[in-house]
Amino acid sequence: MRILIATHGTRGDVQPVLALAIALRARGHDARFVAPANFVEWIASYGFRCESDGVDVEAVLRGPDLDFQSVRSQMRYMKKIAPRLFDAVERASVGADLILGAGIPIAAPSIADLRGVPYVNAVFCPCAVPSSLAPPIRWQTLPAWVNRLLWRVIAQAIAVMLGGPINAGRARLGLAPIKSPIKAATDHPIIVAADSELAPLPPDAPPTAVRTDAWILEDNRDLDPAVAAFIGAGPPPIYVGFGSMVAKRLDRLVSSLARVAATCGCRMIVAGGWAALDGLMSSSNDVLVIAQAPHQALFPRVAAVVHHGGAGTTTAAARAGVPQVILPHILDQYYWAHRIAVLGLGPESLPVERADAKALADRLRLVLDGTRFRERARDVGARVAGRDGVAPAVEHLEQILARCRA
Repeated sequence: MRILIATHGTRGDVQPVLALAIALRARGHDARFVAPANFVEWIASYGFRCESDGVDVEAVLRGPDLDFQSVRSQMRYMKKIAPRLFDAVERASVGADLILGAGIPIAAPSIADLRGVPYVNAVFCPCAVPSSLAPPIRWQTLPAWVNRLLWRVIAQAIAVMLGGPINAGRARLGLAPIKSPIKAATDHPIIVAADSELAPLPPDAPPTAVRTDAWILEDNRDLDPAVAAFIGAGPPPIYVGFGSMVAKRLDRLVSSLARVAATCGCRMIVAGGWAALDGLMSSSNDVLVIAQAPHQALFPRVAAVVHHGGAGTTTAAARAGVPQVILPHILDQYYWAHRIAVLGLGPESLPVERADAKALADRLRLVLDGTRFRERARDVGARVAGRDGVAPAVEHLEQILARCRA
């Protein structure tokens, strides 16, 4: 089976499908990629053919033209990149037996129509598919009927904002227009790759959706000696990092992290990430500032993880069995923040734009001063660490292709 994986987004959109590709290759399948320019080298280092879609997502997020916390700005971005994605996926799809899209798959379903091959949409959070329990917004405790109404409104809004560029791409390919990108996506098979306990699939999710556990990319890198030495020099530190997120007001919080550490009587490791936090503060006796570190090696050795609430980071912290303090920035991060609080793995979250030194210190005290969150994190983590959804996902893709060929 020749599978084209078309992914566009941040590391949280790329890393899971890289894990899937490794499992596909182990089963004798040929997996290749279309991905953002800044991920091509990383994907190729695993031995996969990868074509750039012409967009450096890290550079875009760090630049002044995109406010990724603004829905309007997000829509402008997607309209702008749509022609590039159509061109890149069309070029790379020659000979594909199946196309799998992830992240922002604006073009992939249409290219699958063009090639006459199955399309599968991979998502990493239940709030990415319509249901009455998991809305794709920050408010996660609304009544079921409100969530259903929201999904109808969201579907109409996306049709208005993205229908034009999508149908322009389809017209160039000689394909008929579509009325609703959301309906078109849910008409195809969907794999919701999220841990069954952290993020259960709602019972009224589309019938095309199936669940596997999260797709885990094993990372056997050791910690940098300086990081290992810092950890060994005292009590387990707090990890603070926001991955691929670049919030406009994050510098206000970062500038006070040393004060937070002193207030809480804890040590900290602060990871720069795409927001380049390592350029905003310096290391001290109790704070180590780094560019990045492998979560698999680091998280089991920290007292808690303060992060943005991305699917990958949330799952990694849960697998490590440590409490989490989440400062959500956008989209599904509010869902994950809500689930962590519901499961008792951390305190109530605080949107990043409302976070300040006092609010963060208050939440860290809740995590550090009692045993409730630590004990619950260890209990849940022992179960989450034993689950990986890549093998069931491979089997599901094989079944889809077999049905299409029958």
